[in-house]
Formats: sequence, structure tokens, C-alpha cells
Amino acid sequence: METTRLESQNISWEEIKQIMKNNAMQLEVNRLQMLETDRRMQETDRRMKETDRRMKELQGLFTTQWGKLIEALTRPAALKLFKDKGINITQVYRGAHYGEYTTGSMEVDVILCNSAEAVAVEVKTTCKVEDIQYFMNQMEHFKEAFHPFDKCKVYPAIAALQYDEDSDIYALKHGLYVLHASGDDLFTLTEPKNRMVL
Repeated sequence: METTRLESQNISWEEIKQIMKNNAMQLEVNRLQMLETDRRMQETDRRMKETDRRMKELQGLFTTQWGKLIEALTRPAALKLFKDKGINITQVYRGAHYGEYTTGSMEVDVILCNSAEAVAVEVKTTCKVEDIQYFMNQMEHFKEAFHPFDKCKVYPAIAALQYDEDSDIYALKHGLYVLHASGDDLFTLTEPKNRMVL
């Protein structure tokens, strides 16, 4: 019976068995290839996630270090600029300062002061209107969060390398001093017409 050919198709049982065996082998090869492709895709996905994680780490490190550099450059420039405006600053607090008040906490990048006046400076690489709004909301709690300054006149100021959305104009209209990054003197200071005093 095995050697008999099927009359309609002229195929022997041996040929049918060989075709089935070849098909089974091809299916196994295809299955193995799909498994290998899936393994490679998973490995590629793992590597991409690892690369993305490392990039975010580097970006965070760069942003943090860049921010610290801008703050370090702002302190001496602001000290000189505010003295030139008649606010005789005698002390500069280094690094970020953290204070707590009844319903939250706040951070101020640079604080300049003497016994009667203080300047609280928010430092940004790129400043937007929402940054100014957030800073002004925080300033409402400044004396509560930073008790040593509760008897001082406190002037809020913003310093940035770049101002988007005309945020520097917005800050001036709301009474904040504005420090602009400039080529020769590092920063220039613009005094608002009606300065905010806390």
C-alpha cells in the first residue's frame, strides 16, 4: 500500500510521509527562529531601557551640576549689584536653604542679608511665568519659614540665564528684582518700579 500512488495526484505514501516530515521540520525551524527573534527583541528592549536609564542619570547629574554652577555665579554678582542699588548686603548664605511653614516647606536658592534687609533669590537656567508665580506664592510664607528674617525687609528676586514667555517682564510687573545673565559682568540687575517688600 505504501508504494501505491494516489491516483488523483500521483503521490506515493512515502512522498507524503517525507513532505509531512519536511513540514514538521520546517515548523520546528520556524518556531526556533521565532523564539530566537523574541529573545533578541527582549535583549534589545532591556538594553534600550538601560541606555535610557543611564541617559536620565547623566541628564539629572548635568542639570544638578549646571544649577549649582549658576547659583555659585549668582551669589557674588547679586551681592555687588544689590550694594550698587543701595541695599548694603553684608552676608551671603551659600547653597539652597530649606524652611518649613504651617502648611508646607520651601527652598530658596540664594539669600543675601544684613541686619535689616534680605534678598531672596530664585535661580533658574530657563525661567517661565509659572516659575515666577510659584516663587511669589512661596514668598508669602518666607518669614514664617525663615524666622531669622521675620523683622527684616525682604525683597524677592529672580536670576536666570534665559527668560521664556517674557517672564522677566512679568516678574518686574509683580515687583521682583530681575537679574539677567550678560556677557561682560555675568549679570545685570533691573529694579522694579514698585518693588515687592515682605
